[in-house]
Amino acid sequence: MRYFILISFFLHSITLVAQNDQELIDSVVKLRKASKNSQIELKDRFNYARKAIALSKEIGLDSTILESNRTLSYLFLVEENYDSLYRVNSENLKLASKLQDSIKMAYASHNLAFHYYNNNKNDSSYYYFYNARKIYSNLKDRVNEVSTILSMANIQESERDFIGAENNAINGIKILEALPSSDNKNYSLWALNNLVGIVNSQIQQFDRSIEYHDKALSYANKIKDPDYQNLQDYSTMNIALAYRRKKEYSKAISILQSIKNIDQLKQSDPSSYASIISNIAYSKFLLGETTTQIENTLKEAYQTAADENDDMEQSSICAFLSEFYLSKKQSDSAKKFADLAYKFAIKADENQDILNALILKSKTETGASSKDYLYKHIKFNDSLVLNERVARNKFARIEFETDAILQEKEQITKQRQWLIFISIGLLATLFFLYVIKSQREKNKELQLEKQQQQANEEIYGLMLSQQDKIDEARTIEKNRISQEIHDGILGRLFGARLSLDSLNNLNTEEATLKRSNYIHELKNIEEDIRKVSHELNTDFVKSGYLDMIKSLVDAQMMAYGIAYTFNADSNINWDNLDNKIKIHLYRILQETMQNTYKHAKASKVDITFSLEKNTLNLSIVDNGVGFDTNKSKKGIGLKNISDRLKEIKGKLDIQTQLQQGTTIHIYVPNV
Repeated sequence: MRYFILISFFLHSITLVAQNDQELIDSVVKLRKASKNSQIELKDRFNYARKAIALSKEIGLDSTILESNRTLSYLFLVEENYDSLYRVNSENLKLASKLQDSIKMAYASHNLAFHYYNNNKNDSSYYYFYNARKIYSNLKDRVNEVSTILSMANIQESERDFIGAENNAINGIKILEALPSSDNKNYSLWALNNLVGIVNSQIQQFDRSIEYHDKALSYANKIKDPDYQNLQDYSTMNIALAYRRKKEYSKAISILQSIKNIDQLKQSDPSSYASIISNIAYSKFLLGETTTQIENTLKEAYQTAADENDDMEQSSICAFLSEFYLSKKQSDSAKKFADLAYKFAIKADENQDILNALILKSKTETGASSKDYLYKHIKFNDSLVLNERVARNKFARIEFETDAILQEKEQITKQRQWLIFISIGLLATLFFLYVIKSQREKNKELQLEKQQQQANEEIYGLMLSQQDKIDEARTIEKNRISQEIHDGILGRLFGARLSLDSLNNLNTEEATLKRSNYIHELKNIEEDIRKVSHELNTDFVKSGYLDMIKSLVDAQMMAYGIAYTFNADSNINWDNLDNKIKIHLYRILQETMQNTYKHAKASKVDITFSLEKNTLNLSIVDNGVGFDTNKSKKGIGLKNISDRLKEIKGKLDIQTQLQQGTTIHIYVPNV
């Protein structure tokens, strides 16, 4: 029964813990929801997100911590705080890996890649994008897979791995073609085709570049969202640039002039406006025009780009102006704008613009300085070619090493799984053996408890039987007193009253004598009433429990042939004593008398019950052989006594020495 109570308490505790955790989880969900509310100030949203993480860590569930961290990660993206983005997603990746949550692993890897990309660490960025792509591919999450492919291709293009960039972009296009039409799909197709067009323009495959820019334009035209309408202008400009680089200048001018509402772009998209008008003017210049209008248009375009701090556009336009002034043999102006073109190209980190600017500087300088810039151009171009080869190998190596690491992790995971299975098997076997052993011990304890319970029930039955006898005796005594009052005292009072009434009006000597006799009779009746009252005030039935204790002591001491004394404090109210305490005291006394006979070999025992400050004291003192408490082990008798005292919150104190007898003190508080 004790084990059932413990199990019930344990289950109840688990239920309470689960309820508390659920309340905390509900609070976490509310905090997350508040942090995602765009109507709330960003500062407050951060506070809600951080509180959600703190509560999640208090709960201790990795999945809850991970989800709360992801909420904070999104806010860092909104704030463009990429350093903090790294910290929270590093933790997320570890948690997701521990939980084997693939989609969360992909999200964390994607965010880490974005962090490295914004810190110009392309190798690390590519590594994490590749990891995310592998997971998305396994999950058949095609939309996110294409997103990572596009990012990887952009990195490769910026590192001049043009072949790798084109291969990745075309793979992304193939995946997207199988998906249903949507604005997001059309945007991704525009971006991938646009990238292939740019790559082919870089390697001077202009026809192929125009082909893919035309495809990009067709997808831009399908997008219904007005926020994406500028994509059409970008594609049109890219097509025109390809024709210009192909030296079909008239075609380039015609395409650029076909762009609608060019003047409106001056307000809505100044950089695009500057690019369009500068390219129209430059294409006209390449056709042989050197009018003041071309010069003014290029200067207007340069000023617009400068106002926008667009370094790349400023570099291109300055190069156009430098060529324009070179054709007019205005060397100072040509040199000025060649220097600016080189400066802005370096600032924008645009390799092709740097190469073009170096050629212009070699043309605007003279003598050794001109040769020096030409030499720099050759050297820089050679380094770019070498970098292209290195980049191709680098990204191929990253993919290969990443796959190797993933395979190694899978192998380690399998080995760990086998180790876990074997460990679980061994633990299960050990647990099974432990359960068998424990069950045997529990069976013995249960058997002993059953015997004790039966004995307790017998004692309790005796107590109930004794109480019934007491109640019966009290009832008989009450009936006797009632009958005596009714038949004796009341009858005599009635007779005396009648006689006195008859003598009330007589003044004779005889009447006086009779009245005196009746007064004496009334005194006798008064004594009888006082006697009955005294009997009612006296406990005419002895305490049944104390009689049982005396009977037990008398019977056992007589059977063992041991002399004894028994004393019980008269202040002890045995009737008000809890039955559980009575039963355990009865059994404890029985056990100590048996120990006195079996082990102590005593010839005399003194037993005393006393009451001090609501504590019931039982002392058993014998003159036996005693024992050494340091050497003797606690036998089953003493163990039973200790267990019983625990039940009633009692204490046991044993004082003994060899050949000095033994004194046992038992204290039961709060009785």
